[in-house]
Amino acid sequence: MPEFDHSYSPPAAVADVLIAHPVSLATSRVLRGKLDTGADLTVIPESLIIPLALSMRSHVWTRGYDGTFSHRPVYYVRLSLQGHELPIVRCIAADRLNVLIGRNVLNRFIIVLDGKNLRFDMQAV
Repeated sequence: MPEFDHSYSPPAAVADVLIAHPVSLATSRVLRGKLDTGADLTVIPESLIIPLALSMRSHVWTRGYDGTFSHRPVYYVRLSLQGHELPIVRCIAADRLNVLIGRNVLNRFIIVLDGKNLRFDMQAV
């Protein structure tokens, strides 16, 4: 079982995420991804758009944790999480350094969050 990341306060369930273009695997990036059961969609850093040659497919209105609304571009990526390949994942981009792994990805797993022992486990469904 992976341990929670103690650099967050309080510690959080974080995993390495490989993000790539949905068709071409020529370029990919591995970033830390924070599991967020409160997020509807997965959020990737805007800084990945150009290096991964991602194309905006649409826009969606989102509401952040602070209640503010914003109009965000929608992208599709190939994602690998905990060794499980997810070929097409709908996500939005925002000004952030890590990936926010939302329920559109998390709902594809059985997840056990052991907060008392600061560990978690993920199994593909």
